[in-house]
Amino acid sequence: TVQTSGTGTGVVTGSGIDCGVTCEATLDEGTTVTLTATPAVFSTFIGWGGACAGTGSCVVTVNATTAVTATFDSTLPPGC
Repeated sequence: TVQTSGTGTGVVTGSGIDCGVTCEATLDEGTTVTLTATPAVFSTFIGWGGACAGTGSCVVTVNATTAVTATFDSTLPPGC
C-alpha cells in the first residue's frame, strides 16, 4: 500500500504502481519495487515513512504486507 500525506500534493510511481492519493498492488513475495515521489507544482517532497525512510528513491522488497507513505508539503504562501 502506498499513501500520500502532508499539506502538498504529488504522485508516487514505481514498478507496476502508479498512485494518486492511495494505491495498492498485489505483488509476488520477494519482488523488489523502486518507488519515486514526484511533487506537484507548488509542493515539495519531504520524505518517506513506513517501510522506507529518507528523500531518495524508496526500494522495498515485498515479503509481507508493506505500507509506505510519501509526504508532500505545500510551498504556496499562506492565503493563496
